[in-house]
Amino acid sequence: MKPPFDHGTYDKLVDALGSQDLAAAFLDSFTSMLESRIRRIEQALITQDREEAITALLSLRSSASMVGAAQLEESTTKALAGERIESTPVGPLVRKLQGQADLFTRATLQLSRTDAAPQAVRGARKRA
Repeated sequence: MKPPFDHGTYDKLVDALGSQDLAAAFLDSFTSMLESRIRRIEQALITQDREEAITALLSLRSSASMVGAAQLEESTTKALAGERIESTPVGPLVRKLQGQADLFTRATLQLSRTDAAPQAVRGARKRA
């Protein structure tokens, strides 16, 4: 099983942006938007809106892959592989995504408690 938070992927984001502070801000934004992104997926599946479900899953998958949310990335990839995505049972997928989001958030909170964590992450996590 993949970890909830892949530090190596996050480190690549830091390198790509050339700034730990920018990466920390992106991570904080991603984390703060998780609940609304999962609700968007849930609503699209409830209404069986194929295009919206695909768009919402792709959005979550893309951002998850950038910050190192490995489990979320894997689950959204599997959901997108379904032929009739709009017929995906809502409850199991949403519960899985929410559980993985919670694990990811806890893992990044651990990151923010270390001395190596960027100041922006530590400050943002204390306010949350």
